[in-house]
Parts: sequence; structure tokens; C-alpha cells
Amino acid sequence: MKILYGLLLVLLAILAAFVGIVYTKPNAKTADVKFTYQRATEYTDGTPLLLEAIKYTRIYCDGKQVAQEAGADGEISAALTGGSHDCYGTHVDTNDMESNPSVTVTRFVEP
Repeated sequence: MKILYGLLLVLLAILAAFVGIVYTKPNAKTADVKFTYQRATEYTDGTPLLLEAIKYTRIYCDGKQVAQEAGADGEISAALTGGSHDCYGTHVDTNDMESNPSVTVTRFVEP
């Protein structure tokens, strides 16, 4: 439970600072969207949360996983189709426990 609550804290800040569309693919109805976040450095009980304890960072949009990257380096990109998307992030720790979702943000990609 300590890990799950700690990872929830990690994700409270994820997706808080979003950067919009970075690159639009020609002749395609998708765009690469960069999500930036600040990871937590401790569990809810104050125990340090080491970067090495975070195995993956994932982004979900509209309920589907759209991106996964190793670690938690502060940004992750996802290819999204045109339209409005409700997105959130999670972390997976080295015990393969996935945290609760972060706050949900809405991203719009030109169709």
C-alpha cells in the first residue's frame, strides 16, 4: 500500500504542466504531443522515493494506453489523433504495481 500511495503522490503533479503539439506528421491525422511532469521525490509517509524505483511512466488518453517510457525523466510523448482527448498519467514501480491515475487534463489536436 505504501508504494501505491507514494506513486499516487508522484502523479499528482504529472500532467500539470503540458506542452502542446510539438510536431504534426504530414498527410496524417495524428500529432506528437509532449506531456511534461514533475515526479514526486517521496512517498506519502516521507520515505524517499528514488528515481530507480520508477520502472515506467505511462500516458492514457480516453481510457487507452497511448505511451509508455522507461523511468520518469519529466516528459513523455504520445501520438494522438485529431480531436479532443482526456489524458492522465501513471507510474509503474519496480514491483510492477501501477499507481492511481494523475489528474486528468484535456488535450486538443487539430483534425
